[in-house]
Amino acid sequence: METPTDMEIVQRVQAGDAEAFGLLVHRYSGRLYALAQAVVRDAQRAEDVVQESFIRAYEHLGGFRGASAFATWLYRIAYNRAVGECRRRSFGRIDTESCAVAEEPSDERYDGETVARMRRALERLRPEERALVTLFYEEERSVAEIAQIMDLSLSNVKVRLHRLRGRLRGYMEE
Repeated sequence: METPTDMEIVQRVQAGDAEAFGLLVHRYSGRLYALAQAVVRDAQRAEDVVQESFIRAYEHLGGFRGASAFATWLYRIAYNRAVGECRRRSFGRIDTESCAVAEEPSDERYDGETVARMRRALERLRPEERALVTLFYEEERSVAEIAQIMDLSLSNVKVRLHRLRGRLRGYMEE
């Protein structure tokens, strides 16, 4: 049996098959968790962000018309929830304790010191910047998708990525 596309599942849910939404949850929960974890850096808060994102998506699925890919629409919801969670927790002030970079197993291509310097460099970024890095490098989203998710222009995403690369390089050299 062929795996249904996101749009086919969305259409089933919109037609009244609420059970079909579980397929989307299964398909995207891990990816949304990775994004939320990169922004909020707390497992429980990341799980809450993912759950809230799926609830919000389900509630507003009737208005989804496919102008963008379902994944892009869903990532935008999760991104907004994660950044909002950071803002609520820090009362408008982002600090590395409440919203830092997720601890992940080190990549075997890099030695431990390089990975540690990279983590310290990423911790110095604001949540929105970490989300941009996560979407581009870890989730391998295109610049166009990131622009939609983060409500930025294509050129703004490119400029921000360019500047972030330079800042991260500088932070790692410190």
